[in-house]
Formats: sequence, C-alpha cells, structure tokens
Amino acid sequence: MAAVFAYGSLVSGGGTRARLTGWSRTWNVCTDNTANGPVVYADPADGTRPPIQVLFLTIEPGAGAVEGVLLPLSDEELPALDAREGNYTRVTVEVDDFGPAWAYVAKAESADRARRGVRAGTARIRRHYLDTVLAAYLNHEGIPAPWPLPAPVVDLDRIRR
Repeated sequence: MAAVFAYGSLVSGGGTRARLTGWSRTWNVCTDNTANGPVVYADPADGTRPPIQVLFLTIEPGAGAVEGVLLPLSDEELPALDAREGNYTRVTVEVDDFGPAWAYVAKAESADRARRGVRAGTARIRRHYLDTVLAAYLNHEGIPAPWPLPAPVVDLDRIRR
C-alpha cells in the first residue's frame, strides 16, 4: 500500500488531512495548448483551440508548508495515476506526522512553459479545475484557497485525443 500527498484536484478523492513542511504550492505547471499533446483545450463557445498555456497547481521546495490530504493507493494503482499526471513527476516527500509518501511535482519543462505563459500574458486557469480544487478544499476545512491567481480564469472544454 502506498500513500500520495494530494494538494490540488486529487484532494477531491478524499483522504486524511496532512501537512508537508518545507514546500510551497504554486500555479507553476501547465499544458501548452499550442502543442499537439494528448490533451488540448477548446473554447466552449466556438470550439476553437486558443493559443494559451493552461495552468495547474504544483508544489515546490520552499519556505512554509502545504496543506493537503494523504490518499491511500495500492502499488497497482500508481501507474494509472502517473499516466493521468503527465505534466508531473512522482517523487518521495516526508509528510509531517506520517513519513514518506509520494507527491506529484511539475516536470521542469512544464514549469518553464508555465512561467513563460504567465510572463507573456497567455496563461489561463480552467474554471472547472479551479472549481474542483475549491470544492475539494471545502470538504477538508482549513485547506487555504490557492490565491493569488497568476492568470485569468476561463471556461475551457478538455479534449483527450
């Protein structure tokens, strides 16, 4: 049995409250909608694919701590989660009062794309993702909302190709 420290949309899977000291939560991972990856985003109004970088939460080593949850998973479930978290790398972290667990952190190239998109003003946050995160945090009272937002929030349809 394995445990995954969740701090973003994975918090919606339930789990037990946990804290990760020595890390900070940021909007520093993205899917580049100008690339032809397995997932793209379309404007729901007209179906066009805007040339943007769609931001998601990640964690990075830093001052402070990140509130989240521990999700128990079997070792057999991890490969499917790895595939879902394509812009992330699974690493071992030391969760307060628990010990080692897995967490997903931005791949370097994804973090670079996110930073470039924020600087260029082409980064966006998908409303559905933000709503999922905020609803999950409400179920675990005390997890702070992921403010400030570094980019506008927009409606986008997710398309898996």
